[in-house]
Amino acid sequence: MERVVTERLGAKKLYPNIDFYSGIVFRAIGIPTEIFTPFFAMGRVSGWLAHWIEQLSTNRIYRPTQQYTGLRNQPFVPIEERG
Repeated sequence: MERVVTERLGAKKLYPNIDFYSGIVFRAIGIPTEIFTPFFAMGRVSGWLAHWIEQLSTNRIYRPTQQYTGLRNQPFVPIEERG
């Protein structure tokens, strides 16, 4: 699969990460597309928390550009109902 993806997307300089391949598996087992992003995020939470704990212990912010500044506590709206 990696060879085929590289052949088809390499000319465009697109080199997908693991989320691309995970998405194929998720779709194959019937997981709705709108759930993909939360699944990808769940796999990263432990790393984000590890960075946060490290930042607290050293009193140094390593990645200040990753601070979320968007809306919070928004209701989920299925894609087909979004405007």
